[in-house]
Formats: sequence, structure tokens, C-alpha cells
Amino acid sequence: MTAGDHSREIGSEEGLTIIEVVVATLVLALAAMATFGVLTAATKNAQRAKASQVALDRAQAEMEQLRSLADSQLALTAAPPHSSSELSPNFRVSGGTFATVRQPVGSYANLVVNGGSEYGGDTIEGGIVSPGPTSFTSGDVKGKIYRYVVWRDDTSCPAATCPGLQDYKQIIVAVKLDRAANQAGERGYVEVISNFVNPTDSFLNDPVAGANGVVSGQQFYLSDTPCSATGTTAREDIVGDHKLHNTLGTCASGLKNEATLGAPDALVLGVPPDPDPADESNPAPYDYSDDFYLEPNPDTDKGVQILRGDTAGCIFTPAEKLHREAQIHRWVTDPMKAEFKMVENATVEFYTRTLNDESYNGKLCVFLFKRHEVNGVATDTLLTNKADGKSYWSYNPGGTGWWRGKWERVRLPMTFNSSPYTIPAGDRFGIALTVDRSETTGDALAIMYDHPKYPTRIEVDTNTPIDGG
Repeated sequence: MTAGDHSREIGSEEGLTIIEVVVATLVLALAAMATFGVLTAATKNAQRAKASQVALDRAQAEMEQLRSLADSQLALTAAPPHSSSELSPNFRVSGGTFATVRQPVGSYANLVVNGGSEYGGDTIEGGIVSPGPTSFTSGDVKGKIYRYVVWRDDTSCPAATCPGLQDYKQIIVAVKLDRAANQAGERGYVEVISNFVNPTDSFLNDPVAGANGVVSGQQFYLSDTPCSATGTTAREDIVGDHKLHNTLGTCASGLKNEATLGAPDALVLGVPPDPDPADESNPAPYDYSDDFYLEPNPDTDKGVQILRGDTAGCIFTPAEKLHREAQIHRWVTDPMKAEFKMVENATVEFYTRTLNDESYNGKLCVFLFKRHEVNGVATDTLLTNKADGKSYWSYNPGGTGWWRGKWERVRLPMTFNSSPYTIPAGDRFGIALTVDRSETTGDALAIMYDHPKYPTRIEVDTNTPIDGG
């Protein structure tokens, strides 16, 4: 064998044949296709989950708007038409009725529509609720909102107390998302349902001994407006960031910032107004505590930042130390015009995240109280937790820590002792939030409210509702 022949032999041993190259290319192509398939499926699932959450949030926000209306306004401007598609909410419309049970479709109830007078009731006029569908856009998610209002009969209420079949109204809001370009078929819809009781029908004036009237959910929204000493608070427009309101005084104190004791913020009856429902960026989320010691990052730290307390535990009255005004935030209603009876249960719904979206644990404390004022001096009586007898309720998500990355909606049910608990005429109902130092590893927790997208509120079960919503 010559030297040249030897070189050619070595080269042929180290090279690849055409068949081997083709096989390797096919293996790589199949692996890439499988990987891309998994990524595509994951992307579609993530988009679907995001869209579903947008639909639920939109339905809940729409429900809040409808529940803030007066009873006379809560009627449809026209009856919605029937749809032959089972994927449409209007499939449940039949003549002047709507099926309150979705699957299987049934339990039809009469729609509350302008001009209607079912069962001998009064003719309905003044309704302002459009049945839709109303289109909306949230980022890259699009869909339509459907609204229904129906009459319901309260079978548990004696006929002498709740005569007729129009005992209360029920609101149904459905949101159906438009089909995305990368989806093969049409999507279904999500819905939320809530009852609405006319206050004139539900005060305790029972002709039947032992009847307790109708229990409804009275909603109060946490606002960024200091309560008025005159007893009638008008929500103020929020036009920008501002310093923290000191809420440790009384309504007679007026608006104060920093260490000076000032008026609590107001609990109001109406949902935060939306100046432009079609524009998700209007209004912008503002910072309600634009103080240097609460500003690690002004770009993300909006709402109010509540510092963890100086001592462990849930503290209603902070110690006389630096920045005690930032360790608790209080809200109170205007003085009650009549007795307000609270029936055992309340739920606070709030929006929260960590400061600067950092990762840490947290524990929020919630106080409910009755405020009695004499000559500008307030006496607060705390409601007690029926579960453990403590004067507060608490929330700790556990797991990976406090919520971060976006404003998370949290619902905290609360059950209290001495039901029905009465707020006398002239007294105020209040809620306060603090942060437990022992279980919070960050400096503070952020709470967003008084924003149409983040309507932080408390709903109280009552048989003496103020406005039915």
C-alpha cells in the first residue's frame, strides 16, 4: 500500500456517508418539530388561561357597576333576542324570560325590562341597563358583554313579609371572548351572578312574628377621599400621586398628611367611576402614599403602602413611633341615617402585591369596627372574630409568599360574633388594615383601591340595606 492509499483509507474511516447525514438530519428535524409542538401548545394554553382571567375580571367589574345602580335604574332597556347557538348566552333567552340555570338549561325567570309589569307588579320605567352584547378590548383579548336582570321569588320569606313573586332582582353578567386567530373553534362564555334587594322591601317590619326580613349584601367601596365631617362625603377625583393620608384622627380633623392626625378615608356606596371604559390605561393607577420612605420604586409601587408594625401581631393602635401613620390605614362610612344591622358575615375583596414586585412573605390584618363620635372624639368598638374570638381577621397566602408581578384580587370571608350587630343611627362603620411584623419579611404590603379596574370593597350581609347594592 502506498502512502497515498493509506491517507485515503484513513479519510474514509473518519468521514460520514450520505445515508448517515440524511438520517442525522431527519432525527434533528423530528426532535425540533416535537419541541416546537410542545412550545406552541404551551403558548396556546397560556394565552387561553390569560384570556379566561380577563373575561372573569371583566364580568366581575361589570357586576360591580350594575350593583352600584339604584333599584329604579336596574332594568333592561330592551329584551335581548334568542340565539340558536348554544355557545351564546342569548341561547337561554326565551320570549321575555331567561334561564337562570345554565346546564341543563332551565329555571326560567321573567326579565326585568322597561315597560314590563309581570304578575301585576308596577310597570318598570327608568331602567338604564343595556342587554348588549357590548364589545370590549383588553390588550390583545377581545370579547362581548351580555347583561340580564330577572325577577326572583324568595320562597324562604313568608308571603306576608314578601308578597308576590317579585321579591328581589337577580343580575347575570356573561362575557364571551372572540375567537382568536390561532384557535380552531368558538369558545364558550363565563358568567357571574348576584342578587339585588330593593331596600324598601327588606327593612325589618315583620307582620309575621319571627320573620327576619330579607338578607342582602351591602357593599362599601374603599375610597381615597377623606371622610367629611358634615356627614355626606363626595368622592374626589384622583389626578395624580400624593402623600399618604394620615387616617388616625376623626372626620372632623380633615385631610392631614405625615405625622398630623387626620380624617380616615371614606367608605362610599358607589363603584369607582370609569372615565373611559374602552381605554384600559385611563385612569392610570396612582400612588396614594408618595412619601420618600415608602418609595423604593415609584414605577411599580402604586396604591397605598402599609408598613409592617413596630411590634409583632395585629395592632389596631400603633405605638407613638416614627411613621406610625403608615402602619395602619382606616376607612369609615358616613354616619348611618338609620340602624344598620350586620348579619354575621362580611367579605373584604382587595387588590395587592409586594413592593417593587420583590419576593417575600406577608400577613395582612383586617379590623372591623363601629365608631361613635361625640364632639370630635371617636370611640371605636372592634368586632370579634367568631372563629377564634380575636378582634381581627388575617390573610396569609403561604406557599411562595405574597403576591407579586400583578395586582392580585383576594377575597377574605369574615364571620363575627353578636349577630345581628347593630350600627346605630349616627354612628359609623369602619375597616382598618395593618401588616403583622412577625410574618412579613418585606418592609410593607401594597393595596390598590378606588380604581375601576381594582374596586377594593367590603360586602356585609344585612337585613337593613342602605341602597340595595
